[in-house]
Amino acid sequence: MVALRCDAAPKADLCASCSEKPMPDDREADEADLAARIPKKVYKMKNETQLRGLSWTGLVLLFGIPTILNLIAFKLAIPYLTNNTDLPIEASYFLSVGGIVLAPMFFGAIFLAGREIGSYKMVDILSRFRVKRLCRVDWLWTIVGFVGLCVASILIVDYVMPIFNATSMPFFFQNMPLASDHMWLLYVWPVFFFFNIFGEEFLWRGYIQPRQELLNKRWTWLVHGLFWASWHIPMGFDLIFASLPIFFVLPAIVQFRQNTTIAIVIHAVFGAMGFLFLAFGLIR
Repeated sequence: MVALRCDAAPKADLCASCSEKPMPDDREADEADLAARIPKKVYKMKNETQLRGLSWTGLVLLFGIPTILNLIAFKLAIPYLTNNTDLPIEASYFLSVGGIVLAPMFFGAIFLAGREIGSYKMVDILSRFRVKRLCRVDWLWTIVGFVGLCVASILIVDYVMPIFNATSMPFFFQNMPLASDHMWLLYVWPVFFFFNIFGEEFLWRGYIQPRQELLNKRWTWLVHGLFWASWHIPMGFDLIFASLPIFFVLPAIVQFRQNTTIAIVIHAVFGAMGFLFLAFGLIR
């Protein structure tokens, strides 16, 4: 025992002579090692130290510019293609909205996020967008949210909209269900659908909402839903009426769970079912 104590004493003296500050504990050492191995900008991004809140001006611009593009697509591009080509209006819709609105939203969200965090690596972009794996609780919210949207939409379409003589069929789906000579639309639809889902979710819930939460706090889901609904105005108020639940349910769940993947899954399944059911005449 005496020898052991004598051995320990020089070690303590050696530490004191080599450094004037005490050795860090295990947790501090782990954090120092993590900071050394991860690039500084990514390390900061993981801790959300550089995320800045939006101003009201920035919020209006980020929703307003896509809304203007949507207005151009619906009021100019779709009528032009429909009147000057042999394309069905559904194809004109895919080309106009997909090319003028949704694709720029998709690439614009990636550009803005990459510039903000100083990295265009996909893992960093997805982290900034809060695209995460779904845990069991997230899956539960996804399922409950989807079922709730379906029930709410059915109630609105079947019982509320008839009172106001409103129709749930968008004017740009005039050939639904698809006849044999229009079945080719099913082959081009997936490209449009990709930009539809990821263009909206990357920009709305991925890029805007995390910064908007620093501005609107607990009311982010409500303000976000109102802006998102306004983006659909060029598509007609009947469509907004029919889609009213999703405008507020998705941002609310994302705000509560801090996971954009939930919105991507719900939006994708809900949108795909709606289009395919119309295309094959399962709903009218």
